[in-house]
Amino acid sequence: MGKVGTGWTRTKSAEIRKALDTVVSPKQKLTKPIRKPKATWVEPQFYAEVEYWDITSEGLLRASSFKGLTKR
Repeated sequence: MGKVGTGWTRTKSAEIRKALDTVVSPKQKLTKPIRKPKATWVEPQFYAEVEYWDITSEGLLRASSFKGLTKR
């Protein structure tokens, strides 16, 4: 639904990467496959908490801010 504009630090990025490294998948598990040759696919075990003001007419988040990552 778009990109997160704020709330993302270098430290937080390293923490998230460490958490995602524990759930790496050998292949994507999407119902509609997409081509991303440099992507690292992971099992869907986390939720990203994102705050936003609105959703645009294109279906994208407006003024989004990353708040955290939680495990299911």
